[in-house]
Amino acid sequence: MATKLDDGTWEVQGKHLTFPVRIGDAGAACAAYPVRAARAAALLEGTGLEPVAVAGWALAVVGLVDYRVNDLGSYDELALALPVRFRGRVGVHITQLPVTETFTMEAGRALWGLPKWLGTAELDIRGSHATGHLAYEGAHVLTAALSTLPFALPGTVPGSVTAFAPRDGVMLASPVRARLRGIRVGLGAGALVLGSGHPMADELRSLGLPRRPLLTAIVDRLAFDMDAAEELSL
Repeated sequence: MATKLDDGTWEVQGKHLTFPVRIGDAGAACAAYPVRAARAAALLEGTGLEPVAVAGWALAVVGLVDYRVNDLGSYDELALALPVRFRGRVGVHITQLPVTETFTMEAGRALWGLPKWLGTAELDIRGSHATGHLAYEGAHVLTAALSTLPFALPGTVPGSVTAFAPRDGVMLASPVRARLRGIRVGLGAGALVLGSGHPMADELRSLGLPRRPLLTAIVDRLAFDMDAAEELSL
């Protein structure tokens, strides 16, 4: 159970969490797919968000993250995310966020309104290749196989994004400040196999993803800080 304390911090399953919540080390991979903006907008209907679109096209991103050092514990995570706008602000909205541990599921839902649910995942993120297998209650949801160029960009790259999540009549806007090291990129080097009968597979199928992604990326070491969510009126 997650409880917000009087000083704005949280207690989740008996553990005290303060802000920013820190992710010290993770491996990550993602694939970005071009999709029709109208299909992305249909997935966002009723949220108050709209897709970031150019000439009728938007992006859908499938992500894999292996959390190794983390205030929320070690676990695996997959994601379906859309770049979005909310009242002129650009950020990302995650529509599906399966994780492999209950603590991070409860914390993510309570602190930031993230749509975390408990699944079974096997991730292998190594060098220029990444694979991920996701199941729910024994049923196949998706399998991803991503590749990039073999060489990594030098140095550490900073980045920031706002995660938007509507909840209880308000929009939660959660700032994330990231540091990425060992970034590899690729073009069209990935495959996604979808299961059936689960909302995440259904959402991905509804977007009409092309056979190959536009871009893939693998990050050897990802670290980020996540602040408390700001409540914005819808």
